[in-house]
Amino acid sequence: MKNPFRYGQIVDKENFCNRENELKDIKRAIQNGYSFWIYSPRRFGKTSLINRAFSETKNIKTLYMDLYNIQSLEDFADKYSKLIIENLFDWKMDVNALGKKLKHYFKNISPSISFDTSGMPSFSIDSSSIGDQKDIEVILDIPEKIAISKNIQICIAFDEFQEINRIEPFIINWMRSLFQAHKNVSYVFLGSKQSLMEKIFADSNSPFYEFGFKLPIYEISEKDWKVFIKEKFDKSGIEIFENTISAILQKSNNHPHFTQYFSSIVWELLYEGVNQNDNDFNDLWMKKIIEGQTIIFQGIYDQLNQKQRKVLITIANIHTDDQLFSSDYIRKNNLPTSSSISTILKSLTKNGYIYKSKESKYRITNPVFKEWLLKL
Repeated sequence: MKNPFRYGQIVDKENFCNRENELKDIKRAIQNGYSFWIYSPRRFGKTSLINRAFSETKNIKTLYMDLYNIQSLEDFADKYSKLIIENLFDWKMDVNALGKKLKHYFKNISPSISFDTSGMPSFSIDSSSIGDQKDIEVILDIPEKIAISKNIQICIAFDEFQEINRIEPFIINWMRSLFQAHKNVSYVFLGSKQSLMEKIFADSNSPFYEFGFKLPIYEISEKDWKVFIKEKFDKSGIEIFENTISAILQKSNNHPHFTQYFSSIVWELLYEGVNQNDNDFNDLWMKKIIEGQTIIFQGIYDQLNQKQRKVLITIANIHTDDQLFSSDYIRKNNLPTSSSISTILKSLTKNGYIYKSKESKYRITNPVFKEWLLKL
C-alpha cells in the first residue's frame, strides 16, 4: 500500500491541508494585478501554494522561476529568457518568423533556436552577449511588452527571492525601476529567510521598499491537521489514535512539511504492525527520525558559541507564557543580557535556525532539531 503522506515535494490539491484563506487571498491579488511578497520558513508549503493558485487562476498567464540555484547574472538572464520564450512566444509559428520575433524583443542579445535529434526546438542566448545593465533591462521588460501586444495579463513568481542579492546586488534596482512601470504584469516574490526578505521589502533604504504588500504564511491550525491526518489513515484502512495525532502535532508545531513527514513515519510503523498501545510508541517514531539526522545537528551545534547554544536550548524548552526578555526569566535561566539576546536572536534567525511565529514567539525552525536539543 502506498504511503498517503507527501513531503519534500510540491504537493497537489489532494495532499493539501486547508490554506483556503491564503489561496483565496493570493488568487484575488493575482486577478487584480497586484504585486506582493510572501515570507515563510522553508518547507512551509509556499511553493505548493503558489503553484496551486496559478493552476486555479483563469485568463491570466502565469510564470514561475526558482532563484535558489541561479549561479550568476548571466545564468539568471539565460534561465529567465528561456522561461519567457517557452511561455509567452508562439512556438507553432514558422521558425523564421519566430526567430525574427525573438530578435525584435531581445535586440542585441543574440537569441538563437536549435533543434534536438527528435526535431524539438529550444531557445538559448549567448551569455557573453550580456554586456551591461541595459541588456538585463531589455530582458526584464519583455513580459510587459508582450502583455501589451497580446492584450493579456501576466503574473510572474520569483521563488527564494532573497537569493537575488547573491546573484547580483544591483539587479533589484533595475527590477524596481522597470516593474513599477509595468501595468499588465504583476509579480509575486517568495522567500524563506525572514531577515533577508524584510531587508528587501521593509527596509526604507531598499529599492523594493513597500513594493507590493506582504502576505505571510503561518502554521496550519491543529484542528485542520487532525481532520486531514485522520482522513488519510481512514482511507488507508489503518487506525490511528487521537493521542498519536496529538503527539505528531505537538512535536511538529503544525509545520506543514514536518507534520506530513512525521505522519508518514507513523503510518509506516503502523502499517508494519507496530503496536500503537505501547507506552513508548511516540518515543519510538521520533527516535527513528532523530537518529538519521544526529550528525547534521551535531555539526550545527558545534559551530555555535556558548551563548548561542544557551539561547537556542532555551527557545526549544520555552513555554507559551514565558517571556524571553523579562528580567525574571533571564535570571532564572542564567541567560545573557537582553541586548545580547537580541543580537543572538538576529544571528540565529539569519541562519535559519529559528523564526518568529504569528504570535511573535521565537521557535526552532526544524522541529526534529528541537527534539534533538531537548535531549541534550
